[in-house]
Amino acid sequence: MLIIPTLHQGGAERVMSELANAWSRQHEIHLVLLAKSENFYPINNNVIIHQLGFSHLGLLSKVVNELKVFFKLRKLLKQQKPDFVLSFMSKYNILTIFAASFLNLRVFVSDRNNPRLQLPILISLLRKITYRFADGIIAQTGLAKLILEKNTGNKNIAIIPNPLKAISFYEGIEREKMILNVGRLVDQKGQKYLLEAFKRIKDTEWKIAILGDGPLHDQLKQHAEQLGVKDRVIMPGAVNEIDRWLARASVFAFPSLYEGFPNALVEAMAAGLPCVSFDCDTGPRDIIVDGENGYLVPVRDVDLLARRLEALISNTEIRTRLSREAAKIGDNFALEKISDDYLAFCTASIK
Repeated sequence: MLIIPTLHQGGAERVMSELANAWSRQHEIHLVLLAKSENFYPINNNVIIHQLGFSHLGLLSKVVNELKVFFKLRKLLKQQKPDFVLSFMSKYNILTIFAASFLNLRVFVSDRNNPRLQLPILISLLRKITYRFADGIIAQTGLAKLILEKNTGNKNIAIIPNPLKAISFYEGIEREKMILNVGRLVDQKGQKYLLEAFKRIKDTEWKIAILGDGPLHDQLKQHAEQLGVKDRVIMPGAVNEIDRWLARASVFAFPSLYEGFPNALVEAMAAGLPCVSFDCDTGPRDIIVDGENGYLVPVRDVDLLARRLEALISNTEIRTRLSREAAKIGDNFALEKISDDYLAFCTASIK
């Protein structure tokens, strides 16, 4: 039984949907969606979906609905008696552990964001209390494992990264003088630092494409105008065919200030793009070996970010070498491997 709030567009939601679909080929899978929502990710017909219908229009409504969802989930767990339960996201992991208490069920949980991210005080306290009762925790990176072990006392923690989504390759598309960035337009993703680095690049034939929507859209456009690079910055919003952009670009830039796991970076590397990334918590340093299959830059170091981009722009040989090495990571993040790793960890002691 897999538990997540919704299947809205997002990294955790994509991984949960892919695990459900992969496992459903050989196992009976129950997918529990806690809240009312439209599904962005397709689910195989043989996956049994339970909609618990959480919604709220105010504080009182929220509390009442949370209690209803708790009892619905506990009832469902009693009825189905799954071999194991896997839940994503801190708040809902806590709910799942409480709902499964004293039911003699194996419960596994996984946080999906930066482990250093400050949680609300109550959630942080409840996580510390409840996670020690989980049968296991899945961390996405080595740093996440260390922090979770220290904060929860649970020693059964596996490091399993996100699976790579299938990448489409377009042999007929030629690479352009374009630096690509993919991510929501929010402070966390650091696009303003990329624009500031781009301003320092001497070769004015290059352009930047920033794919994604978010509250900073207008602010970033204004920033590009103030920097004098507006005419070379493309911001088409969220796009469906990201793989086509990966095929068109020649360099990928990842200036995030923090991450849970950098899916966009892995996809760009698997597509054969030489990448420059801030060495943020968490993920990039688990993936990039600086100078071998990409470049790592200290967070907010605009000067070095500009110099690394300049090196890639001006040297075809470096681009080609890093591109070739970057593409090799695909095998490590294949869906079949990652789904098998999850299943092996969650069923390790089932007789």
